[in-house]
Amino acid sequence: MDITTAVFNAARDGKLKLIQKLLSNKTPEELEALAEEKTQGGTPLLIASRYGHLEVVDYLLEHCKANVELGGAVNFDGETIEGAPPLWAASAAGHLPVVKTLLKHGASVNNATLTNSTPLRAACFDGHLEIVRYLVEHRADMEVANRHGHTCLMISCYKGHKEIAKFLLDRGADVNRKSVKGKHRPPRLC
Repeated sequence: MDITTAVFNAARDGKLKLIQKLLSNKTPEELEALAEEKTQGGTPLLIASRYGHLEVVDYLLEHCKANVELGGAVNFDGETIEGAPPLWAASAAGHLPVVKTLLKHGASVNNATLTNSTPLRAACFDGHLEIVRYLVEHRADMEVANRHGHTCLMISCYKGHKEIAKFLLDRGADVNRKSVKGKHRPPRLC
């Protein structure tokens, strides 16, 4: 197994000591290059963020200078999400400590996937209220719609996440937006 795959697997599995051992004799330039290498479409930072391995995320950001915005492919419930930044993956998976760390290291709160799904939309979809609150407090745009024109409020209602929908409404989410097909998902669906 090559070092790129070994580092990716260790990041996925949360094996910080193994990553430190694998990278112990690398130059700063080699560390940065390894942090940006993709295995199965994703970087070590993306996969560590997806699985909530905070210590690995910290190490990759601080020691390897991993690019906090570099997106890639990540799997959720059997579906591959393309162009997902680490913040999106952590938000979708419900890992608030990782979300906080990524934002602290300069992640863009509105950086979206290839289908224009933002970290806030991902948190709304999966019902992660505390992450929704945190992202909105850090200037996440509630009105960014995905490729189908679905906003965070629409997806919260569709998924039945009433508390999230109420929070978004309290924060001024637009109840009159329509999707690309012109369908309106009013909050009464919640």
